[in-house]
Amino acid sequence: MALKWPMCSCAVKKLLTHSLTAVSYLDYLFSRTYKMTGKVVVYVIVYVQKEMAEDFLLGIDIGTTTVKVVVMRACDEVVLGSWSHATNATVTSDAGPLASEQDVRKIMSVLDTCMSKVSPELASGITKIGVSGQMHGLVMWTKHARGTADKTSSLAPSLSEDLSSCFMKLSNLYTWQDGRCCTEFLSSIPTPETHLRIATGFGCCTLFWLNRHEPACLECYRCAGTVHDLLVTVLCDLDEPLMSTHNAASWGYFDPVTASWNTDL
Repeated sequence: MALKWPMCSCAVKKLLTHSLTAVSYLDYLFSRTYKMTGKVVVYVIVYVQKEMAEDFLLGIDIGTTTVKVVVMRACDEVVLGSWSHATNATVTSDAGPLASEQDVRKIMSVLDTCMSKVSPELASGITKIGVSGQMHGLVMWTKHARGTADKTSSLAPSLSEDLSSCFMKLSNLYTWQDGRCCTEFLSSIPTPETHLRIATGFGCCTLFWLNRHEPACLECYRCAGTVHDLLVTVLCDLDEPLMSTHNAASWGYFDPVTASWNTDL
């Protein structure tokens, strides 16, 4: 049996938030089998602490066209196995040919496929998980209330099934390649209070576009983040996403110098 996703069966033991960027130290208590600790820095690291003679590291990357999984030995960084699979998740958008959207459920299903190829021997030695993915992109979601989702999601055997049971509403992924924000539109929205320039495909720019052209769409969602923020939200059973300064800066309207969002626009 391959590595089982902890899914939403974990209970949050402690959450200490460091700064407005939601860079946090997390201590999650799962079942008697798993104890995981995570630290969000440039990408999210989830530490699974078990008494092992040899520690393995699991890396997950959700790219624009493929999902990649790698297992390596911690002591000498030797790669013990790697797997990748094309997502083929592109979907047609009502915004026209300049838009670039992907089916998030299909992306997670492909990740499940990659994870199923990790052997039981490797899976049993994994003590750390690193998550990365394509920057700039936007996913929006609304989770079910805990009372309605916990009864079924805790037994979900896969990420794709967990999405169905945990989320009341889940948008497509608006990728970094999305071109709906033309130069004229970008010049009409507030100027960011940061040295970083904005561009079409940036998460905040896409949100401005949706607010102007499809305002009813935004009313359906409570949270937003990158696609790998969504993955960590599911794995750690978070009510709200945690975004690193690295990903926040890629969205626009975030000042990495002061480590704060431009909230007064």
